[in-house]
Amino acid sequence: MPDKTFVMSRESAVVVEDELVRLHASFCTIFSSPVRLKIMDLLGPGECSVGELAAGLNLSMANISQHLRVMRNQGAVATRREGKTIYYRVANSKFLEGIMKVREGLVEELKKKGGMV
Repeated sequence: MPDKTFVMSRESAVVVEDELVRLHASFCTIFSSPVRLKIMDLLGPGECSVGELAAGLNLSMANISQHLRVMRNQGAVATRREGKTIYYRVANSKFLEGIMKVREGLVEELKKKGGMV
């Protein structure tokens, strides 16, 4: 007999799925901003401070901090403090993989339509 912790009724599975879909939709809203997508690109290779991100995107530190707050609250980025400096990193590499898969799909569709890529 299977362990009861792994047995789920059909109704329970639907509830879990609905919650996961809601969470997924909420999480994806953070990527509706081009600035946040660029932040993820810059964090892909490793950690960056707010100052480094601001310089890389030619935006104010206040603007970058606002975006990072949203991203951190949703769990897309994590932090590490070193003295007075806070370093940001992508919380889970699968988030970057997802972004890249969407981009690959967009490139493929643009090519099919004769769009510029």
